[in-house]
Amino acid sequence: MLGYAAITIGVAITGRLFWMIDDWSRDWTTNNARLSITDPDPLLRPFEVAGDIPAVIKKIKSWVAGQPGWDLAPGETTEPGDRLHLTRTTPVFRFVDDIWVELTPQQPATGELPRTRVDACSQSRVGKGDLGQNPRNLKVLRAGILGDSS
Repeated sequence: MLGYAAITIGVAITGRLFWMIDDWSRDWTTNNARLSITDPDPLLRPFEVAGDIPAVIKKIKSWVAGQPGWDLAPGETTEPGDRLHLTRTTPVFRFVDDIWVELTPQQPATGELPRTRVDACSQSRVGKGDLGQNPRNLKVLRAGILGDSS
């Protein structure tokens, strides 16, 4: 009976692993991802958010504080700047990914509110491939900053 339970758990874990992988040619051999204007996935392109840099930093820090596994990197300054270093720790194996967020002010048109462009990259600290975790980190970060529930 114990053998059947072990097999069932093994099949479930393997199924979950195969379900998570979006790009088989990338996810076994690449352990980083970056928002890029040329990325075919629109969710992996740089984006703009309403607000100046200090307001966007405040929004990001507030979002990170409410997310399990996400943190401001140790030693990260709390002074407003144009770059943040975040970490995300996976729940089971406790792997840590580093996420760097770069903020660039955008020139508003006359009468418009300020906007900030968000660029980001995510990299695993260990391993040859990330099984798609770094692109997922960037998509989750994007949704958190933009307030999307998707």
